[in-house]
Amino acid sequence: MTRNPATAMATPVFAVVGHPNQGKSSLVSTLTQDDHIAVSPVSGTTRDAHRYQLMLEQSVLYELIDTPGFQRARQIIAWCEQHSEGAAGRPEALRRFVESHRDDPKFADDCTLLTPVLEGAGIVYVVDTSQRFDATFEAELTLLSWTAQPRLALLNPIRETGHEAEWQLALQQYFSLVRTFNPLQAPFEHHLGLLRSMAEIHLPWREGLMRSVEALSEQRQQRHQHSAEALVLYLQQVLQHRLRLPLAGPKDQLKQQGLAQFNRDIQRQEQQLQVTLAGYYGHRNLDWTGEWQSLATDDLLDAHEWRAWGLSRTRLASLSGAAGAASGLVVDAAVGGTSLFLGAVVGGALGSLAGGFAGRDPLSFEVLSRVPGYEQWQLGPVSNLEFALALAGRSLRIWYQLRCRNHARRDAVLLNQSDLSHWLDGLGRKQQVQWVYWVRKMMKRPLNESEQSQLMGLIVALGEQMDKPGSQLS
Repeated sequence: MTRNPATAMATPVFAVVGHPNQGKSSLVSTLTQDDHIAVSPVSGTTRDAHRYQLMLEQSVLYELIDTPGFQRARQIIAWCEQHSEGAAGRPEALRRFVESHRDDPKFADDCTLLTPVLEGAGIVYVVDTSQRFDATFEAELTLLSWTAQPRLALLNPIRETGHEAEWQLALQQYFSLVRTFNPLQAPFEHHLGLLRSMAEIHLPWREGLMRSVEALSEQRQQRHQHSAEALVLYLQQVLQHRLRLPLAGPKDQLKQQGLAQFNRDIQRQEQQLQVTLAGYYGHRNLDWTGEWQSLATDDLLDAHEWRAWGLSRTRLASLSGAAGAASGLVVDAAVGGTSLFLGAVVGGALGSLAGGFAGRDPLSFEVLSRVPGYEQWQLGPVSNLEFALALAGRSLRIWYQLRCRNHARRDAVLLNQSDLSHWLDGLGRKQQVQWVYWVRKMMKRPLNESEQSQLMGLIVALGEQMDKPGSQLS
């Protein structure tokens, strides 16, 4: 009896196969978290078999082989039928075909595709469900069944309308498992679900693939935690940023020049945040220049722009009032309650005023010294809660783009209205107030270690809202 070569492989290895232009490279890119893999709508982009490993802490979790598409499956079937006697001889006939035709340009793609499968790789067959099932695809399925290798079929709904039901019926005749998976849009939990399905088709690899699921889940939580730390650091830096300006002309002119420089500083900090967070999630080849636009200098004075990224004035007034009350309660606790909660009352009133007068200048602008013949002014820190929440909303949107973005995507990072209000909706009222409370506090001073930890926990909770259905990128 012919031994199944897959049983000799300790590391799970899968050849991703199918007709040209079905999304094979996109699947490999997503599951190996590699955004350097060539992905193109042009048929025939992949001409060789390329191996990609997903490694974590120097250990290979699994390996995927990106293969060229089938070209002449029916001709290969005809050859094998002439050179084999019955079903038991078909795998060996396929090996003889590859050995005798690997140098024939006419069968180069097919031999390149079949070689890793015949060497023991499992099969992941990918189909674009927008195409109708026909005899060409049936020949491919027949050929794959002759390899006698463990195999899984994936329906890739590249377009909204397709023939998924038709494909489901056809594939179930050749594959024990058929799953739907869009490598461009599938959320992370679906990635793990696909790995669990892959674990079911070959028992010797099951334990290794299930360990991969656990390791990737842990890695993702670590990425979220590191991102929360980076976001706290960024918010403290940007909200406390100060720019000193020697008086070299009229005050209004000096302020305009200072705003331009201040904005460039904010842009630089925001771009560094993009790089830092992208690195955590393994994105190394992103296009931030196409759709995502840095905050323009005019936006520093545009309250409408602030509300697009932050909160409406109605919601801001409500939450800032409660956040002010929370600040007052901290004072009351510090004096043992002897203030008869006067701090809470005053804090709430001041918080409501902060929301009501949210249209004032975004930055403080004050003189630092008045030495005769030399005046020095300071622009910053951020003094407007509405503007501070807008900056915070933009930073969360950057995080959202990266945590929800699959590595197969090659489009520019999108600039859309902030989803801050939507994400806050998923939190309790207390947590919503805490968000405004911490932003207000960072406007006044850097947070201590305990406060940073509390804010990081809140940011992680906001991240969980990003992952819920209805929040995913379109």
